Amino acid sequence: MPELKLETVNYVVEYGYNNRTKKYGIFIKAKEKGGAKAFHTQFNLLDFNNNIIGMPDITEQVARYIIAHFDLKGDTESFNIYQNELESKDLKNRKSICADQVRHQITIPEKSFTATGDKLFYHWPIFKKFKETGFQSIIRATLTLHQLCSSKCHYCSTIRRNKADSITLNDAKAFIHKLYFDQAEFNINQFPEYNRDYQKITGSDIRLKSLILSGGGQPNLWPYFEEFVDWCSQLDIDMGLITNGFPKKVNENIYRKFKWIRISITPEDASPFYVDGKFNRQYMPESIKNNPNIKVGLSYVYGPWTTDDILLRIGDVLNRFGFDYCRVLTDCNLTRDAQLVAHKNLAEHLFNLKLIDENGKPTSNFFHQLKYHGSKKEAHELWKEEFCYLQIYNTFWDTTGHSEFGYSYCYACDSITVLAEESESGIKSSERKFNYEKWGTVKNIEVEKLFNEPHKKYFNPQRICSSCLFMRNNQVVKDLVLMKNHDKIELSHSLEHVNFP
Repeated sequence: MPELKLETVNYVVEYGYNNRTKKYGIFIKAKEKGGAKAFHTQFNLLDFNNNIIGMPDITEQVARYIIAHFDLKGDTESFNIYQNELESKDLKNRKSICADQVRHQITIPEKSFTATGDKLFYHWPIFKKFKETGFQSIIRATLTLHQLCSSKCHYCSTIRRNKADSITLNDAKAFIHKLYFDQAEFNINQFPEYNRDYQKITGSDIRLKSLILSGGGQPNLWPYFEEFVDWCSQLDIDMGLITNGFPKKVNENIYRKFKWIRISITPEDASPFYVDGKFNRQYMPESIKNNPNIKVGLSYVYGPWTTDDILLRIGDVLNRFGFDYCRVLTDCNLTRDAQLVAHKNLAEHLFNLKLIDENGKPTSNFFHQLKYHGSKKEAHELWKEEFCYLQIYNTFWDTTGHSEFGYSYCYACDSITVLAEESESGIKSSERKFNYEKWGTVKNIEVEKLFNEPHKKYFNPQRICSSCLFMRNNQVVKDLVLMKNHDKIELSHSLEHVNFP
């Protein structure tokens, strides 16, 4: 059916039959080398008041509508359709909605297990140091290791990845060595005053304090995973792992070396390792079950694939395996208004299942992360100095381009791949890939420049990051930098994972 196929600059979009899931739906395949895919079988049907009134299957008629409007609505919001759009064929602009219309209360688990900015206060000496010297301190790093993943998630933030992009064990060790040993020595010699303040609070020199291993979805598919984790565990670094599955060939005991593990639950028709298409029947290492020494959480993205059944099964997994929490959020590739609509519907869904109360406060070990895009106005006010404040303490090393160049780039954060904006001319879709020419800071082989050279403006977030998901964090860092009396900061002892700010 050639009329049900569209080729855009970045994707091939086609309606067809999936032999694995035995369903019809829309395939989205990235045109980059590597050819990552997503497969959509359902869409959100909304009424005039932004309420989801159904999550129907994508029929041939709906597929024609989605493909016809794909260029205008983008690769994510094409699957949010208002009822009158299908009836009248006229596009309807979404009504704006405010965050305070969403049932939500921020709690200690959300502050502890996500990047809200609250844990930054535990590291105030590095922000005082930046204010007075102009030198950054990289205390947190995330490594993607490679770009392999078995799943085909609708909302994948790096669907335009190249599966060939991977690093070696020596690449990874050299990167950590610079941020851990070389950075500590630099601060001992060059900034002893700030280093002493930091030691009093954290017990260590100013250096890398935490490391998160991520990936195209499954960092534990990287061939050097066990050896690298074992090597890192001999250092005084808190380690976290984000994965959507556990390859059986990996020794279960290696997971004991992590401070925390977060398991991403994919749409159940997106993962080949879900037995009978059920996430709760996948293999889980015994070493992480009912283990009081590791904080294990689940992460679930709400969308047209969500049912009462899967949310209840998530609760059962939490209880059965002794896991600590489930973080629930919406698709970050949606634009701000669409994201808030999704958050509103998600909150109502959780409330109806009695997982949150009428004020949005969790009544169980679920918590709703109210995470949504910023606006141009907020960007203009926040970034008058024209640089991202997250780069003062954080770096995210992604392997994009490594197979071609033998090196790849660091970034201030990971949200740049999902920056989506809405304008009068239509949707400006997120890039869904790490673009080093646009957002890159330094090459991985030159990561020392982030701490041993004066601060540099690598890109202007005011201009290219106006839909940032981490504006609150940026504001906290900015406030800490501008603070006059850092010594008067009183630290709360209620938060966990303070080395993962």
